[in-house]
Parts: sequence; C-alpha cells; structure tokens
Amino acid sequence: MAQQQIIKSKWVYTDDTGKLIYKQTKKGDRIADFSFAGYKGGGVTLPYIPAKLTVHPLGDNEDCTNHIQKAIDIVSELPQNAHGFRGAVLLAPGRYVCNGSLQIKADGVVLRGSGSDPSGSVIVMAGGKHTAIILNNKLHQRVGNRIGEISSGEACIKVIDKYIPAGAYKLTVDNVSRLSVGDNIEIRKPVTEKWIKFMKMDNLVRDGKTQTWIKAGKFLIAERTIAAIDGNIITLTVPLIDCYDSNYTDDNTTIVVANNVGRLKQCGVENIRIESPAQAVNHSKALYYALRINGEDCWAKDINAMETMESIGIGGRRITLQQVNVIRKALHQGASKPAEFAPNGGQILLDRCSVEGDNIWFAALGAGQTGPIVFLNCTFKGNGRIEGHQRWSTGILLDNCSLPNGGIDFKNRGSMGSGHGWGTAWSVAWNCTAKSYVNQLPPGTYNWVIGSKGESTPLRRPFNQSGPTLPVGIFDSHNISVTPQSLYLAQLKERLGNTALQNIGYGLSEQNPIPKETDYIFQGGMQADASLRNRDFNAIHEYMRSLGWDYSEHPNISKHDHYQGIHCEVIFDRTLQQYVFNFINHANTEVLDSDRGRLLSDRQRNEMKSQTNYNWHKLNGNWNEWQRLEWKFRISKDFRPSTSFCHLHQLKAQEGNNGAPLITISTRCDKDGNNKRVQIIHTGDNKKSSKGVIIDNLPLSDFEEEWIQVETEMHYTHHGVFRIKLTRISDGKILVNQSFSDIDLWRKGATNIRNKFGIYRSLGRKMKSSSDRPDNGIKDENLQLADFKVYEAFTNFNPQPHD
Repeated sequence: MAQQQIIKSKWVYTDDTGKLIYKQTKKGDRIADFSFAGYKGGGVTLPYIPAKLTVHPLGDNEDCTNHIQKAIDIVSELPQNAHGFRGAVLLAPGRYVCNGSLQIKADGVVLRGSGSDPSGSVIVMAGGKHTAIILNNKLHQRVGNRIGEISSGEACIKVIDKYIPAGAYKLTVDNVSRLSVGDNIEIRKPVTEKWIKFMKMDNLVRDGKTQTWIKAGKFLIAERTIAAIDGNIITLTVPLIDCYDSNYTDDNTTIVVANNVGRLKQCGVENIRIESPAQAVNHSKALYYALRINGEDCWAKDINAMETMESIGIGGRRITLQQVNVIRKALHQGASKPAEFAPNGGQILLDRCSVEGDNIWFAALGAGQTGPIVFLNCTFKGNGRIEGHQRWSTGILLDNCSLPNGGIDFKNRGSMGSGHGWGTAWSVAWNCTAKSYVNQLPPGTYNWVIGSKGESTPLRRPFNQSGPTLPVGIFDSHNISVTPQSLYLAQLKERLGNTALQNIGYGLSEQNPIPKETDYIFQGGMQADASLRNRDFNAIHEYMRSLGWDYSEHPNISKHDHYQGIHCEVIFDRTLQQYVFNFINHANTEVLDSDRGRLLSDRQRNEMKSQTNYNWHKLNGNWNEWQRLEWKFRISKDFRPSTSFCHLHQLKAQEGNNGAPLITISTRCDKDGNNKRVQIIHTGDNKKSSKGVIIDNLPLSDFEEEWIQVETEMHYTHHGVFRIKLTRISDGKILVNQSFSDIDLWRKGATNIRNKFGIYRSLGRKMKSSSDRPDNGIKDENLQLADFKVYEAFTNFNPQPHD
C-alpha cells in the first residue's frame, strides 16, 4: 500500500530548522497564532482540585438539586488558597434527579463526578425548563468580545495606525499615559456605512423587507491584554484576528481600559453524565440544556450530555472543553436549528469533543465573536454543520476535525435569520475531513481550507439566487493532508515548547526503558479486614474507597435489581489464614442478578475497580508508565463459565476509546458445558492492533478450589509490554509465565487504564421479563479475592488524555 502523500501548505509551513513560516498578504495579513486558545492561554494542565465534600444520591426520583447545591454553597464559602481554589464537590457514583440548575457562583470551586458513563455520576434532568449546570457569578460584568457601543464618559484612546493586519500583535496609539503592562483593554473597531457598503451588506432584503446586518455606529469589540509598551506602540499578549483599515473605520479605532471585568474564575466541571428526556421538538420548545460557562480560566472535561438541546454555551475567555460529548438521538424538528456548541467567547479550546445528531448546528458562533477559537481533534456525526453563524465572527480554527456526513461553512448567510450576512472571516479548516465546505471570501479578508478532504460547494448569497456565485475562499492542498499535522499543536510547541504539549496530553515523550527492580515503587494495596465481617456493601465500599478502590458496579446499587442480596462479603480463609473478599453472582430460580438495575439485560456485573480520583491515579496505568499488579483469586469447584464471556479481571481504559477492555482474564466453556478453560484476551486500539486470545486452553480444573497468585507487568503505550505469571499456591506450580512485546496497551483519548476484579458474565441472551432465566447453564458462582498490590516505575505524575 502506497504511503499517503503529505505536503506543505503555502500559508503556514516549517523551514529546515523546524520554525513556522507564515505567508503574508500584500497588506501583511496572515493566519493568526491560534495557540493562545484554552485554559490560562493554552499549554497549561487543567488543575486537579481536592474534594472537600462528597455527595451521595438520595432515594429514587427524589430531587437532589438542593442536596448538591448546599454542598456547592458550603465549599464556596471556604477560603481560597494561593492559586485561587477553594475545593471540589465530589458526586459519588449514582443517579441524581435534578429539577433545577446546579450553580457555581464563587471563584475556585469545582463540581466533579465519578465518571461520565452510566455507572458514574448521572444528573437526571426533570422538572421545568433549566440548564443542568451553570458556572456564572451573576455579577454585572463586561461581556468581552462583542458588537457594542461606547458608553458616555469612557476615556477612549485613539489608535493611529492606518492599517493593522490580521494576525498582528502591535498597534500604535496617540497617548499611553493611562496604560500599563497587564491592563485588560478593549479594541473598538467602528462599523461605518462605508464598510457595510464595501462588504455588500447594505442591500439585504427578505420577504420585501430590508434587513440590517450590523447597524452603523456600532463597534466590533475585541478584548486583549497589554504585554509590553514601547513608546506609543502597544504589544498584545494575543494577536488580533481581524484587520483594521482606517479607510473603512473613519480613522476612529480606539481602545479603552477594561480591568473591571468581574468574571468567575478558576472553576470547573468534570466527570459527569447529564441525561435529559428525549426532546424531539423545535429548539424554541426545548426544556433542558446541559452546561453554561461564563468565566475566565475555567474548564469542563469528561462530560457526556445525553439528549440535551443547545447543550453547551460558553462566554468569557481562556476556557477549555476537553472530551465534552453531546449525543442527540431524538430528531430535532423544524428548519431553524439549535447549536449544540456555542463558544461565544475568546481563547476557547474544544479538545477531543464531539456531537452526534441530525438537523442541528454542531457548533455555531454568535455576532461579533473573535478568536482564537479552536476545535482540535473533534468529531461530529450526522448531517449537521459548523459555521460562524452571524454578523462577523472571526478567527475559528478547525484542526483535524471529522464531519463525515456534515459540513464546514465560512460563508455569507445573507438575509437568513434577521440579516445574518457575513458570518465568518479569517477562519481556517486544517487537515479536516468533511462531506462539504462552503468556503467564501469576504471582501478585504480571507478564509482558508488547508489540507482538508471534502467537496467544495460554491453558493450564491441566500435570498439572492439570481445573483452571482460568491467568491471562493482559499483551498490549499485540497484533499491532500499537509504538515504539520496539527496547526494548533505546532504553534503551541513553537511558542511554549514540548512541555506545553505534554501538559494538555499531546507531547511526544520517549519510550520509557525496561525498568530495573529498584525502579518499581509500591503505590498502594488492599487486604480484606476483619472489621468487615457481616457488614453490608456500603461498608465494604467505604473501606475500599479509603484505599483507592471502589465497589460501585453490582446489583445492590439499584432497587430495580437484587438490592437486598449479598454480593460481596468478607470471610476468613483457612488456607491463606486471613480475611478475603467473596464476590457472589446469582442465577437461580428465585433470583437473577442483573447489570446495575438493567432488568432486561443480557449480562450481570459484580466488580470492584481502582478509582479514577486524581488522588489515586497512582493505582491506574497512565501513559508511558510501567506497572505491576499482584493479587490472588480462587474459584469454586464446578465453576460454570458462560459460553460468551465471563471476565474475572479487566484492564479497562477510562475515557477515549474505552469500549472493550485491553486485557481480560476470562473463563469460557462450550455450549454443552464442557471444555471449561481460562483465557487471557487482548483487544488493542483497533482491529489491526488487537491480538485476540493470547493465552488459551488453560484447563479450568487446574484453578478450581485453588488459590492462584497473579503477577502482571504492563508498559502502557501503543507499543507496550504485557507479562503474566499465574502460580498455584498450594503446590507452587506455574500455570502461565508468558511475555508479549510490541503489544498495543493504550486506547486513543484515554486518561488512564484502571484495573477491575469480580465476575462480569454473559447471560447468553437478553432477558425477556423479570421472571425469565438464562438457558446457557450458568448458576450461582463465587470468586474470592485477596492481597492487591500495585507497583509503578517511571510514574506519570500528570496523567492527561492521550492519543
């Protein structure tokens, strides 16, 4: 197979030394440096804030809004530390019915769940119309980037440059006496009749009525910070996205000091699932929205928003959304569509986010927004589109985004809406894949589609079908990828170095060498305690939590399952002469355990796992770490596996491509119940990297009624190492001792690999009713577990999502 051709863009490319070179127009305009998008201005690790309070769900269908809000309010009253943080509120695993919004209104507060999958922390939206989570201090504050007016009495400073090109950092003013380095300023570009006419936005008509694009006398306002002052020349921390031409501004561009912004700062939402009832309605009738952030240096990560509408709205600046996903199965009704992401602020980074849905805008910007606004490695499934929606939003970068059945539009919307007109300028699609692009060229500006695959679709201006096809923007290296692969990451690396890439989960790091014995450090362990005898699952769960594990995936967590049954107990084992955990799965005529309350499931689950809490990341496998796990297990005599799957142990990716486990120790038998065996199975990041059953046909009889010592060693990379040794304790017989090199031990987008233990098995088919029972021969079984120990070499102290 021939290697795919990769070439350089004409507009941004690296020279022989690796430096980025930018092509400029005759006036000096260029593609801007987008690397300032994101938390703290890009290249900064999202912080981990320790939990001060933990909240548990109330009873079924009981409103948890006030219950959670009270905890948020308590943490909001705590003092801020030196970094501006107060603490986090941790939602324990479970389902939280909320009839109203959860609101963070104080700086330095984080709302963190225990996972965004169904077994994590689920906000179940109910009641009247509301947004699930709001980050906004509700104070009167300056809006930032916008279309606005000059208030009377403001001290404006005149900009005297005749032309400031797009992508520039410098501007000249007539007086710097009222300015200081570090000042927050607003640069105000006047909207004049002359410019409106030049943009051909003076003749918008719909249904015989004149439409106004932007009213003359308004200002396009960009928020920036002063980095340096040299004479009358001001250098900005972040480049200007738009150009400023005195011929069209009546030589009246000004700046004003705007230090009194008043935004919420240093707040985040993490590891939460938001579930809305299906909303197959027009967005004007929507009831439930997922998240609104209006702040500065804030973030949201690992959020799954299910069936919400107009789901994510962002205002302010320097905000990162990381692995925020919107899934819409209910079809939106009507021609006017909702925007699932509305990043209406400055320096916003959407990293590995996604939308799934039809008849929607995947993302759309409002009026007067100016970047850098970056979509990095985002995926959009369905027939939706992305665009600057109206009235001159500038500076969008779509970097390595995938829209296989959707489109990217940098276009003139003409009289659509209420006269949306030119929606986007100075925007870039870099190495993207889309079904189609509407890439148009606003007068005096540029839009670029570079190294991207998909069809160019020239159009006329809407409601002007007798008019000409509008000029097509720049298509550079169309349908052939360019280098660097990512513009944002290349710009970030050039500005801040490889460490900045590592901080956000992208930095290339050398493959850690094979560790020596002395490189391994004990990270944590767990042994059953006598105090847990005759205690229920809650006590066992709390004990495990104190040591870095948890017990939250079992029938007792749901009243729709075998809630009153015993599924884990602590018993004394005479062979080991110690207390051990005994996990029990039921499949008899009286009781059939299910999968966490899913009564008509095709499987049952009873497992403990390592925590994803940052305090316990040392128990999980992180990118490029070496890890050893040691533990013991025993299965009963005549243990009956499933013919499909019956896992006793899993290494499972957290976040990212986390469907199937990476490694499982499983038991299996034939349909007649014979050929009972133990298997070790590997499933890589994709089909090509999956090795399938790597160890097979270990007779189950060698394991029955025997304690087995398990020792595994893993190097967590795409070209990793997996070693496993199974020793029968009674006679010291080594049942397995194998090693696999160059094995894929990572999942794209994963944050870590967690270890799971218990019985997770197939019922053979989906149960038809609560009285149905499996017919594949499985029965009540138990699995005993003991002596968990975790060791690591070359610990990754800053685990981040990694591809």
